[in-house]
Amino acid sequence: MSLDAVRNGVREIDEQIIDLITERQRLAAQIARLKQENSLPIRDEAQRRVVLDRVFTYAVESRIDPVAVRRVFEILIEMNEERQRECSGDGNLP
Repeated sequence: MSLDAVRNGVREIDEQIIDLITERQRLAAQIARLKQENSLPIRDEAQRRVVLDRVFTYAVESRIDPVAVRRVFEILIEMNEERQRECSGDGNLP
């Protein structure tokens, strides 16, 4: 397999990752509506810990750097919280 072919494979995976992040953001909007309906705060420390612990464990099981995976998911969680704030009228997003 050529270098260009491998790079094309990586590019396809990158696009799939972006598509999944987009779907995660769509779900964040639904979460925002449910939280508003139930008068819940956007930031949920207990849920944040559950997610970060879950992805850390899965990364260990998958034999990839769990600390790096945790950092990626911290960013994803921050993005979701920002999307929720935006849906609630309090965010910075356009």
